[in-house]
Amino acid sequence: MRGRAVSLSLIGLGAFLLAAAVAVRLVLAPDLVKLPLDQTAEPTAVASDLSWFSLADMEQVEGGTGTVAQRVQGDPADEAAGDDVAVWHVGTVISDSEGNQVNIGEYTACLDRKTAEGLSDCNTANIDGDYAAEPQGLTVTFPFGTEKRDYDVFNPTTGETFPARYVGEEELGGLTVYRFEQQIPETVVRTERVPGALAGSPDEASVEADFVYSNTRTLWVEPDSGVVVTAEEQPDTVVTGPDGTRGVTWFAADVAATDETIAAGVERAEDTRSQIMWVEVYGPIALAVLGLVLLIAGAVLGLRPRREPQHRYEPVEEQSHPVAEVR
Repeated sequence: MRGRAVSLSLIGLGAFLLAAAVAVRLVLAPDLVKLPLDQTAEPTAVASDLSWFSLADMEQVEGGTGTVAQRVQGDPADEAAGDDVAVWHVGTVISDSEGNQVNIGEYTACLDRKTAEGLSDCNTANIDGDYAAEPQGLTVTFPFGTEKRDYDVFNPTTGETFPARYVGEEELGGLTVYRFEQQIPETVVRTERVPGALAGSPDEASVEADFVYSNTRTLWVEPDSGVVVTAEEQPDTVVTGPDGTRGVTWFAADVAATDETIAAGVERAEDTRSQIMWVEVYGPIALAVLGLVLLIAGAVLGLRPRREPQHRYEPVEEQSHPVAEVR
């Protein structure tokens, strides 16, 4: 009786673990594999061949170097953050070699925690404090399970998305990464009145000028985690006059991530991919294997022939009783 009880217990536990393996893979995994609410990252890059116009000195500065410091900070306490939405603040500061701020920008995006795309109609989202403008498309991360296809990626300078085209697969820091290239054509990002000399019209006291921005970006993405391991870009903003005459270079540089940032990106991608693999693959497999082992053990134990109890009989010794004499 005891063996049968143990057999049934093992079979029941094994069946439970098999069901748990299926549940983890099909039910829990999709709910667990999401963008974090408290994301934190501080990538840095080097800006070489830096050119910018110094308003303080009213002169063009060319050929310098600088740094690009970015900070990504999730805000789990934001009212828009929750099971399906992550709120991330992204700020970027570009400084020259002497520490002077050359360019600065920030935006807040409400991201779908599964697709990583920016969501519309989110009261928190803004670009440089403009709440009428909302980051769309992908921002600082790609989706889990990034595919070999084109994606619309947000550009904070223009406030628009442009396609990042998949161009191939490469190796980076021991990881297989997908390379995407994004071409941002010349786009007027603002129009304002400036001294004529800045817009190529030195004889004019002031003119209505356009600030025309263009860029070429290259991103290396680890596909399982969606982490952008590293990126390079060549932003270029020039001031043009009413007749299209090119004036000063407002800002231009070749920007590439530092070795430390690349190493941190590799580590973050490996950690995220490992967590995903445990939830989607290793965990369910471990539960399924253990469940099968218990099922088999329980079945074998239940099929074993039961041993009949053996009774030991002891012979009864004959006893002689005296017969009473009849007198």
